[in-house]
Amino acid sequence: MGKLLDACRKLGITTEPVIIGGLGIIPLFSWYHESFDQEEDITGFSIPPLEMACKDYHVCKWPADLVNGDTSLAVYFDEMNHQYEDAIEHIRETCDQIITFSHFVPRQELCPEKRMLFYPNLPKIIGSNCLEDRVRSIHGAGGNISACHVFGHTHFCWDVVLDGIRYVQAPLAYPRERKRRMNGGENWLPFRIYSNGRFAEKLSPCYWSDYYSVNPRDPLNTELAPWVARFYSQKVETM
Repeated sequence: MGKLLDACRKLGITTEPVIIGGLGIIPLFSWYHESFDQEEDITGFSIPPLEMACKDYHVCKWPADLVNGDTSLAVYFDEMNHQYEDAIEHIRETCDQIITFSHFVPRQELCPEKRMLFYPNLPKIIGSNCLEDRVRSIHGAGGNISACHVFGHTHFCWDVVLDGIRYVQAPLAYPRERKRRMNGGENWLPFRIYSNGRFAEKLSPCYWSDYYSVNPRDPLNTELAPWVARFYSQKVETM
């Protein structure tokens, strides 16, 4: 991570909190942990384990005290934000409008239910409770009309207000996803979230947050959606 940040500095890429034209912009370090997922698991199907589905388990090398799966990595990356506490407090005192942003997901409601996902265990490798706590520490526990958090990682187009904070993901996605116009398509890219002193109107189309604006979340429903079920075989019980 240190080498990556050094490379950013050499390229003139700002990775610290900054004020631009009166707008506070705060990047946040984060990592995921499996216990972020608090919803019912899909059972009865042969779903690959996380170690097979997620390359992070193989290509990322950590010190012995940092382990994939538990909260140690999420806590470690969250604590990296402490070095910018003075800068963040200055932004909070100075700016009426603040955008925080992260790669990972701060709330599970910002991901479709497991039965909808091509990889139902995805929520275990996308987000962090530490991240949501960090976002709330900046924008306030109840948020405010000028609070916005931008996130990524899952490639699901999303624009919703939850507990007073606007959460936005306008993913670039993979070329094949753009070609198939998945999760909102390519016509709205890039999305200018802030201009001329104000936030943009709601991102549209925005398939998943639009879906959940009219359909209640039902995490207890573990029946795979038809477009998912065709990829999985049911486990056969043996005596």
